[in-house]
Amino acid sequence: MKICMILYDPQEAGGLEEYATILAIGLQELGHRVSVVSATWTPPDNQYAARLRDKRIPFVQPPRWLSRAGSHWPTKERILDRSLAICSPIIALLGAVHALISRQPWGPARRSARNWVRAQFTRHAVGRDRRPELGRLVLAWWRLRWQPDVFHVQGYTSTLLFAVEWACARSVPVVYEEHQTPDARFDWWAGFSETVNKAAAVIAVSEESKRALESVCGVTRPIVTRSPLLPDPMASGWHRPRRHPGSESIRLTTVARLTETKGLEYLVDAIPLVRTAHPAAEFKVYGSGPLLDGLLARCARLGLDGRHIFVGAFTSRDELARIMADTDIFAMSSILEGQPLGLVEAMAYQCPIVTTAVGGIPELIQDGVNGLLCAPRDTQSFARALNVLIEDEPLRTRLGLAARRTYEQSPFQPASVCAHLLSVYESVLARHRPVSRP
Repeated sequence: MKICMILYDPQEAGGLEEYATILAIGLQELGHRVSVVSATWTPPDNQYAARLRDKRIPFVQPPRWLSRAGSHWPTKERILDRSLAICSPIIALLGAVHALISRQPWGPARRSARNWVRAQFTRHAVGRDRRPELGRLVLAWWRLRWQPDVFHVQGYTSTLLFAVEWACARSVPVVYEEHQTPDARFDWWAGFSETVNKAAAVIAVSEESKRALESVCGVTRPIVTRSPLLPDPMASGWHRPRRHPGSESIRLTTVARLTETKGLEYLVDAIPLVRTAHPAAEFKVYGSGPLLDGLLARCARLGLDGRHIFVGAFTSRDELARIMADTDIFAMSSILEGQPLGLVEAMAYQCPIVTTAVGGIPELIQDGVNGLLCAPRDTQSFARALNVLIEDEPLRTRLGLAARRTYEQSPFQPASVCAHLLSVYESVLARHRPVSRP
């Protein structure tokens, strides 16, 4: 079987990207041909693209110059500046006309004309996000060259609906997988059902996500729920190091994209509450994203060294293994989740966990059994749970071992998840095969 996965904008580090990479490699190891298409140009040192190349899995993307012009705002700014320079005679003429009509001085009239021309360029040409158009072009070219049997869209909110529309318009079998749990408080799923219900199959990352796809998004297609996917780090020889007796410092780790759904402002607000009782507690957040500047400013207002806390994304599996070896408590303060792979990572690495009861997390973590659960957006509750674990080393050990057992007893291994998804692909292809007539 030839399976083509579709990504929107692969990040430097992320659960969706990790999942898609592991799945692609796992399917190939089962004897299938796999390729990955991105709607956005991705740097060659991206850890996921590099891992796919190492396994000889085609990673297809638009050219850098075209992708940057279509979706990279600093590049768009340069294009705007050059366009305005070329149009300077027209801007001068418009400014002169505006000065005569409005009886304004030449300088303000010319600036008004320039701003108007800039706004037109931005609205109608340069400012639009061209990733959907580029994605369609890449998909059309790759379909013609590689001829996949099925497309698997790795979606997050509405970003890849265009790929579903494109595939359905060409009667190409397409499977859509939503990596988030839809929430009516966010408008990210507007018009979602009209497109997603055209897919041959829909996959949810948790039972809660499945219920939300039906109730919030109006998905009427049968929805398949899949398990999280993560190879066992201990199978490759990793073991949790023993904590040095009498050590006072303790490391609390978060691995997350710096986006709204991760609720990282509540983690930052909890840090002073924890350090009041435990001044040696050290917090590290590994991730990148658009909220970095705001989170650093929040740290500064609380008297925290934000650069020491937000240290950037990890860039390899080896680095992640080192991070988890140094982790005493794994903290996740999300306000909205699908089935976070970072949490499954922490379970596999035998970390004691404090997290929030959102999305599919309660399907993995039972409060007091294999982790501690808190209400989302509740800084006080989150800080109390962290303090409980800091002060109780036997509890940390017990919860870490229980989290690891949950991982071991669940179908998280690539072979199991790949076999499950192959059955989905096969059922989709069976429905698309023409019925032979005698």
